Amino acid sequence: MSSRIRYLLEYIPFFLFVKMFSLLPLGVALKVGKSLGRLIYYLDARHRRIAVNNISAALGLGKPEADQIAVRVFENLGYTFAEFIKLPNLDKDYFEKNVTVEGFENYKKAKENGAGVIILSAHFGNWEFLPASHLIKMGETAGIVYKVTKNPYVDKFIDSIRKSYGLKTFPHRNTMRKIIGALRQGESIGMMLDQNARRDEAVVVDFFGRPAPTNYGLALIAIKTGASVVPAFAVRVGDGKHKIIYEKAISLEKSGDLKRDITDATVKFNNAIENYVRKYPEQWFWVHDRWRVQRKKGGVKEADEGQKDSDFS
Repeated sequence: MSSRIRYLLEYIPFFLFVKMFSLLPLGVALKVGKSLGRLIYYLDARHRRIAVNNISAALGLGKPEADQIAVRVFENLGYTFAEFIKLPNLDKDYFEKNVTVEGFENYKKAKENGAGVIILSAHFGNWEFLPASHLIKMGETAGIVYKVTKNPYVDKFIDSIRKSYGLKTFPHRNTMRKIIGALRQGESIGMMLDQNARRDEAVVVDFFGRPAPTNYGLALIAIKTGASVVPAFAVRVGDGKHKIIYEKAISLEKSGDLKRDITDATVKFNNAIENYVRKYPEQWFWVHDRWRVQRKKGGVKEADEGQKDSDFS
């Protein structure tokens, strides 16, 4: 069977399910999404085990406590799925009523540097509502770097939802020059930095006190372009309610030692994410094997704008 046929056979039931789901009223969709997340918690033993082990090790909790948080993690993912599918139907009035914004002055101040803004975030809360609110509620323009889904039909569908409200999207491969170009024009680009990175694209720094291969591309771009890095997160504060929080820009050092500067910056980025995960552990993507360290240590190569693109997702 060819890859194209296999991808189509995977996509058709996915598409039909999503279309039927999109017909539900939002309130009903949220309840179904929560139940769906809880169901997957029970059915998906592998990701349940990863989540519980990660929570237990990172937060120093016993397995029963970690398990209680894990249930809520899966429920949050169910909520997020429901809201994402309904996103093309949500207008500015919805965001005005259901999404509050805090610290937007930090973003505006960072934007004044004229070198663009990198919005640092994570798979946290409903991470899709961060760019959506940024554009729909706050009237800004922005793009995001996203990891391409293996199935091209599913990937195109997901991308179409993001583009439906005017978001620019940059696939995570072969786009470094485009990202740098956008920043140099004063644009804002969202990047999530909470996923395990490939050895040749990572610097290994602590996350929750444990070595975690972290993509160094965000630090490299920020140092090369002078773009401000503003941490921002979409915190779920109730069923269908959210708070978008923009923190102050992270100060980056330029000592002349690029490797050290990239490592120091990446430590700060991980700390910014860790702070929010500690506050709201049930809202982070614990199902990902974040601390998977390959046998060979990750490192930072001598970097310039012509080097191989990095994976930011």
